[in-house]
Amino acid sequence: MANLSEYLAWRGDISFEEVGLTLVDALLLSQISYVNLTGIIGDGAERTECTILEASELFWSRHTKKEMEKCVSVAVRTSGIQLEEMAATKRFRNLILRNYVSIINDVKQEQFAAVEIVLGKGLSYISFAGTDDTLIGWKEDFNMCFLSPVPAQIDAKRYLERVIADQGSQCYVGGHSKGGNLAIYSSVKCRKSCAKKILHVYNFDGPGFDKEFVTSPEYLERKQKIETWIPEASIVGLLLEHEDSYQVVKSSASGLMEHDATSWEVMGSEFIRAPKLLESSRRVADGLKNWMDGLTAEELENFCNAIFSVLTATEAKTLADLTQDMFKSVTTIIHSLNTLDKPSKKMLLDLLRMIVTANSEGRVSMAAKGTTGKVASLSAGKSGKKTKGIDSTAKE
Repeated sequence: MANLSEYLAWRGDISFEEVGLTLVDALLLSQISYVNLTGIIGDGAERTECTILEASELFWSRHTKKEMEKCVSVAVRTSGIQLEEMAATKRFRNLILRNYVSIINDVKQEQFAAVEIVLGKGLSYISFAGTDDTLIGWKEDFNMCFLSPVPAQIDAKRYLERVIADQGSQCYVGGHSKGGNLAIYSSVKCRKSCAKKILHVYNFDGPGFDKEFVTSPEYLERKQKIETWIPEASIVGLLLEHEDSYQVVKSSASGLMEHDATSWEVMGSEFIRAPKLLESSRRVADGLKNWMDGLTAEELENFCNAIFSVLTATEAKTLADLTQDMFKSVTTIIHSLNTLDKPSKKMLLDLLRMIVTANSEGRVSMAAKGTTGKVASLSAGKSGKKTKGIDSTAKE
């Protein structure tokens, strides 16, 4: 089946003036915020805005494919290549990127990035990034289990209000993974005058919120604008509380790797729907929810801090750092695990066992899923031909 890369080869010669934003476009634009645009636009850069084509050229003048391959985060690793593919199309190359923000703050335990993508006069797409390669980004994700709001959510609200107020444009808002969570949070919590400018909110496999948030008047009032998609073996997208209904997309990957949006299958300008979640995914989501419900906020905070202390004992700052000297990292982690108190150690081992079991049960052979075994590689060359699996008669 077709993937994002093949969608670009099929739809890339049609401008947004000819055909407006599609669901697959929304996912592609949500992925752009994963690209490190520092030094290209925004603070410290010569320019405040540039086209996707210019951004791609500048990005690859500063980075190499070999460098990007070292990123453990799939979204970060493939984002630059995806940007390059978008830049090669009539549809995306001239879209303007502006209002880029990127924050990494160890003290506040925050990782946040966002960019505005101008689709046309008076219309933008606000893209929030998910978790990147930094350990502090993962720590902020853990903090969502017991803290609301986390710093990235606060900054997402401020960012959305500022961009809408400055530009006065109507906008779509979206993000993948934590970016989807930020898209929902900012759209729900922003001022009413800003909320009126929001046309639709796209959440691609983003985690949920606490009960107070999903029962709040603002959320109940604005949730009709929220569209949520999760893969068959979703775990991230089922975490915490959800009140918005979700739709399930087929993926060419399996288990935990289905979170990678480049593996999501498309037909025309839509996703290929799966009939339902895998039972293993639902089971682990229920198990995690029951496990978290059985702990106090203080216990969850202590547990999350314990996990982070184990990882930072390696002196790593990113996931890539952890993998550079695997023997040293594993040795340090094992030693650090033995210093944890018994309750924290037991909770960590139980959690890992639950996730590993779900991942194993969720694995389906590529042959059984009707694929060739290729997992939506964005590094593949472009043929420029109409791609098998793309339905040119699909509804817009």
